[in-house]
Amino acid sequence: MISRPLVPALGATIVGILIAHSFQASAHLPVILLPFAALLMLGILYLVPFKVHPFYLVALFILLGINSQASRPIPEKLHNLADGDARVGIEGTIYKPPYLSAGSATFPIHAERIFRSGNVAKVKINLLVRVYGYQGRLAVGDRIRISAEIREFKKFNNPGGFDYGLYMQSRGTALMAVVKDGRYVVPMGKGELGFLDDILERARSPLRLFFHERLSYRAQAIYAALILGERQGLTHQIREPFERSGVSHIMAVSGLHLGLVAWLFFALFRWILSLSQRLLLIVDVRKLAALITMVPVVGYGLITGFQLSSQRAVVMILVFLWSIIIGRERDVWSSLCLAALVILLLSTDSLFTASFQLSFIAVAGILWLSPLIFAFVSKCTAVMGLSQKPRFLYAILKYVIGLIAVTTAATVMTIPLIAYHFHRFSIMALPANLTVVPIIGLWVVPLGLLSSVALFISWALAGFILSLGGAGLNLAISVVQFWSDIPWSSIWIIRPSWLEIALVYGIPYLVIRFRSPRVCRVLMAVLLTILLVDIGYWVYQTRFNRSLRVTVLDVGIRNAAFIQFPGKERMLIAHNVFGPWGFNLPRIAIAPYLWQNKISKVDYLFPIDPGLPQSDRLQFMADNFHVREVISSLPWDKTINGARVGSEVAGEALVGYRGWSFRFSEAGVYVHKETQEIDEQCSEFLIITNERKMQSKGIPAIRIAQTGAITVSVDRKGGIQVRSLIKENLPLCEGGS
Repeated sequence: MISRPLVPALGATIVGILIAHSFQASAHLPVILLPFAALLMLGILYLVPFKVHPFYLVALFILLGINSQASRPIPEKLHNLADGDARVGIEGTIYKPPYLSAGSATFPIHAERIFRSGNVAKVKINLLVRVYGYQGRLAVGDRIRISAEIREFKKFNNPGGFDYGLYMQSRGTALMAVVKDGRYVVPMGKGELGFLDDILERARSPLRLFFHERLSYRAQAIYAALILGERQGLTHQIREPFERSGVSHIMAVSGLHLGLVAWLFFALFRWILSLSQRLLLIVDVRKLAALITMVPVVGYGLITGFQLSSQRAVVMILVFLWSIIIGRERDVWSSLCLAALVILLLSTDSLFTASFQLSFIAVAGILWLSPLIFAFVSKCTAVMGLSQKPRFLYAILKYVIGLIAVTTAATVMTIPLIAYHFHRFSIMALPANLTVVPIIGLWVVPLGLLSSVALFISWALAGFILSLGGAGLNLAISVVQFWSDIPWSSIWIIRPSWLEIALVYGIPYLVIRFRSPRVCRVLMAVLLTILLVDIGYWVYQTRFNRSLRVTVLDVGIRNAAFIQFPGKERMLIAHNVFGPWGFNLPRIAIAPYLWQNKISKVDYLFPIDPGLPQSDRLQFMADNFHVREVISSLPWDKTINGARVGSEVAGEALVGYRGWSFRFSEAGVYVHKETQEIDEQCSEFLIITNERKMQSKGIPAIRIAQTGAITVSVDRKGGIQVRSLIKENLPLCEGGS
């Protein structure tokens, strides 16, 4: 701990952030904690013996983590207006290019003023604006005035669902403003981006036009993402082959791109400086080259708009360059922890984002596993006599071995987190990364940056260089398409819990250190025991269930219910979910819940969608959950492990078990007890999914929009229990009419 204090400091800070996030500390918490922080510092400096200082340091960084999470600014002026029907006037400046799709425009603005009821309030907040039916032209730097409704970022409140609000909050965007008619967007001339942002926009605007005129749509979208950090043009059709082949990370400006840029410039500057014998005698050219390399690294980060991923990458690269300057480049773990600390203190919400977790676990994997893989592969090549080849060929061999080691380490270490966040595993990820990353990193990105610089010198020269880079990009796209087209190149998988992720990382680590002290073997036995218990628990839950469980999912105004019959058979009943319009609900709302609960098979699929043709969304569920039977005609009657399934009215379904009946309709679920005792309370209730189509009429009602996913369990004795995602125990009578 004393030799590497940044390692426990990072761990303590993360613990503090998690504590504050779990208990949702109030905004007044930092003021309360300041005296404790002062006492801790006094204790460290004067009162406490040296040998216990580390424990006080850990406590201090836990406090720092709590403080940073609790002191996030809350936009109170706009939160009071969120989800109201009243429109307010908002004036602000567009700071990123609009995304245009199907008659709508989506873009972020720096909001400056709010107009309501004749009053004007000055604000300083970022909003995401969505305009429907806008036919004009919007550009970065335009000031506009809109009449909009303020909305909070919504998510589908199902276990395993994506937290869109937290994602947008981590990107610095607080709320959404919805303009239902494009005529309510009024141009106000040029806005104020700020001195630095204005200079950068003057540089970025010609680059957008340059890419647009010189490249095809697909190449233009990818180059805009690689060089400018703008991902608006990356449609699903462009992203899908990259996602299937496991190389989607190369389309975001991250540590990969900035690391390659830093490596190229560092090597170039060190070579140039080494040409001067006088400099070699006066200074350490490595340290001087590292210092100069910081300039292009920061410049690349600025050109990309300092997106969240590029911010983290810039901080990481600068920390590693600084470690070279101060002569601590060998202490890579401390450098990595320092970079993580800086990023978390700048934006604590980064801890909960997939990109932060994947970036640092990939770097940690490279630092830990790649030397082991490199040594093993080098030993194999030495045994085969390949190390005796000529120097040039041996240098190429060494580069290939290093690439294999780094790519394998990063790929292996990120598999559990990719499964957690994206429910997907690419079988072709390793060969795809080995073949695509060198093309992108050593060909496409350098030539793209070089053409961007040359654009301010000669349009013709810049076009020639970009054409060379475009050829490399087309080659990379062809390679990606090759790996993506292989059958089963990508599979959807169940979602591991954080405990299971810790076991996946912990057990291999202890296997590698198995010959170390006895404590490692004891820990190995403990982790294996926990793993066996976890496997047994989920096997029991998914295959030996003894109750009827009906889970009504939050899918907006539509309706989807997942039924787990006693035993292992399952059914999905869905109303108007598989149509080609709106959100892809099977992909973003239903499937994540199933993967969260380790469910990979659905026996019966009952899509109640009038006139629904065979759709890709229905096929997605049928293929990925191995559906045994898609029920398309009514009536249908069956008994499944004591539960009766059938229908009396078109467009509805009935499930009965142990005296309880569930009627599934388009507007919700009606639950009632078939044999009601005298004076028995709460023998019937409604689960309302569409308020406009179902009224409670005096019957106790549970509104899915307020509670999230609802699970109703009926045991073998007829006892019933109701739970929701947001409220742990939900009384049947709660909600009323």
